[in-house]
Amino acid sequence: MQSDEIRTMILATLPYPPLPVMATRVESDSCVLMDDGVTTSHTFVAKVLDEALARRDLKTNLERRARQTRVFQEFLHVMATEGFACDMERLYIIFCRFSLEHIGTFFPPGHPLDIRFQPLAYTTKGDKVHAKVAEFLAAQSIFYEDKPPVSRQHYLGFDFPEMLRVMRDRLGHVMTNDERGRLEAQEEEADIDSDGET
Repeated sequence: MQSDEIRTMILATLPYPPLPVMATRVESDSCVLMDDGVTTSHTFVAKVLDEALARRDLKTNLERRARQTRVFQEFLHVMATEGFACDMERLYIIFCRFSLEHIGTFFPPGHPLDIRFQPLAYTTKGDKVHAKVAEFLAAQSIFYEDKPPVSRQHYLGFDFPEMLRVMRDRLGHVMTNDERGRLEAQEEEADIDSDGET
């Protein structure tokens, strides 16, 4: 399987949608700053994923995957405890936080990341971020075997907060019973620990 196919599959299965981030464009030959523009968080993930695949460093990749698993487990915990019931602004902040933490797993722990997410209201129908989110949701519809699959064209009719709601609903449907049980056990353990401290 080619690296671009692997990258596409990984991006389509991320639990975090493409989000608008500010990116500084640098002229590669002269290293001169050209301008700021907005791209998606998935563009960053694709770039660091390509670099990780090219390195073929088994030890580093295993460490990164372990860190990604911890980030994902914490994400599921936050979604279970507040994300499935919060307003769209808070949900957006949760997606931004864990997108950033996911990107951070490709760098050494503590490595500074200057990724600036745009506000929730930034993404509007017809812009390139909105189109990328529609494409992502349509790919997930195929991956999760929706009957029938929901098309990109259908999602283009949604506004950005509606798309985030679709993402949240999908996460709620695909969490396995084991994941739910593990989260409930962690909450019970945390409750017991906090009761013991009083």
